[in-house]
Amino acid sequence: MPTREAQLEAKRELHKLNLVTIGEKRVAQCSSLELFYVMFIRAMMTNKNHILIDMPYSIINNLEDIDLLIENIELLNFQNKYIFILDTLNHNSRYNSRVLKT
Repeated sequence: MPTREAQLEAKRELHKLNLVTIGEKRVAQCSSLELFYVMFIRAMMTNKNHILIDMPYSIINNLEDIDLLIENIELLNFQNKYIFILDTLNHNSRYNSRVLKT
């Protein structure tokens, strides 16, 4: 995907999460959650059908509510993508082997 087109698509997706303003920030000014969403959107824009999020609690500081994260991921509504969230060692009871398809 051309750079300009990718930037516009990323901005549309960030808008769905009410995070458009992070495009104006430097990386050091972003929270770990904001950086996660940017990384996630970039992953969703690839031609891969499967997205694996391995141990989100190690990526995102102060992640208190995994359900809110999952709701936001579902808002992005990318077609034909399977999202797997794995943290079987530490938080298996939280996920209940939950798999998302958007």
